[in-house]
Amino acid sequence: MRFFEEIAAREDRNLYEIVLYPEGLFYKAYERSAFACVSRVSPFRPSKKHIKYCARDMVSVGFPAAVLSKYFPSAPRPLADGRVVIALTDRIDPGACEVWKASLPLKERQPRGSAGRMAYVAAPPAEERTRPLFAPLAGSSPEAPASVPCGSMVGAKVPMSGVPGSVATAPGPAAPYGQTAATALRTAAVANPKAERVVRMIREFRLEAATPVECLLFVADLKKELDGYL
Repeated sequence: MRFFEEIAAREDRNLYEIVLYPEGLFYKAYERSAFACVSRVSPFRPSKKHIKYCARDMVSVGFPAAVLSKYFPSAPRPLADGRVVIALTDRIDPGACEVWKASLPLKERQPRGSAGRMAYVAAPPAEERTRPLFAPLAGSSPEAPASVPCGSMVGAKVPMSGVPGSVATAPGPAAPYGQTAATALRTAAVANPKAERVVRMIREFRLEAATPVECLLFVADLKKELDGYL
């Protein structure tokens, strides 16, 4: 079974445990385990997302692994797969869990190209496009040009520092003026289909509505994605 399918199957039977899953530098609890954490341990901020391949919504809470002892002073040693299972004396109420879960807002995925998420780069004034790139150093050769129009060095041969007689091609042009940041990211991801998933994760993450812990969890998720193919 896939990751969330396994969690869903386990949590649907769970009545006396809080199961914590290691994810990067954090522990996360799902479904009934998450309900038990919020109702019995601490008012963690839950997050509800729709898992497409499970055809169901799932709730989770998380906290840094470094503070495990703060919330669970008597937590047992992790199992071989890294999970920490805390036994409960009182039974989890499945009905109360479902009512709580239904009351939580679903974290919607924002559609591509939605208004408000597109950042445009304005073209600079004409006079700025021909201003000097570098100011001449004191005592420099008078033959050295003090002003170089923007774009004139693209594709030019320039010497490499420390290697006499060598040349290197200057980098090509950047994204055209007026191009959106989202378009630039999509263009950069075309050459690597795996990078498209990372770009999509960044674009769809609602930073303005996320807590600091959710931001850290998001960075951990990004690291897991990048570690898979970099």
